[in-house]
Amino acid sequence: ARHPAMLVYLDNWLSSRPDMAATESMAEDGRRRRGLNENYARELMELHTLGVDGGYTQNDVREVARAFTGWSIDRPASEGRFLFRRGAHDPGEKTILGHKLDPAGYQLDGDRVIDGVVKHPSTARFVAQKLVRRFVADDPPGALVERVANTYRKTEGDIRQMLRTILGSPE
Repeated sequence: ARHPAMLVYLDNWLSSRPDMAATESMAEDGRRRRGLNENYARELMELHTLGVDGGYTQNDVREVARAFTGWSIDRPASEGRFLFRRGAHDPGEKTILGHKLDPAGYQLDGDRVIDGVVKHPSTARFVAQKLVRRFVADDPPGALVERVANTYRKTEGDIRQMLRTILGSPE
């Protein structure tokens, strides 16, 4: 989640609280206004955890984007290490998938979001479906997807155990 490639590719390294008016110059596309950027939040929920039908709303996307404000990169042109920019973070209370994040969690806001979506039931099913589709069939058998999702839930997402469920299945 903190890898500079993800933060740059999805423009989160520039994402800041909505009221921040600073600008950032970037060689490849000129001056870009800082502000809230939802790319990282949407990719996290849609492609990596919950899936497109995972039960989140546009408001959840915005709240997750607020939680990741300030997640940036130190010296992007040379070292490219993760850096939390406290001044760019939106410290207000956030509600994501019906759960409130305490205000002023700062960098921990993003960590709490990741923890929450990883434990969400939709993530178990989404990841299981992706694995079964990859290793068994383009049209994944529902019963096997459910068994693999149960393994995800029981093992807190242990991919090795999920693969054992798949490889040991009659499907």
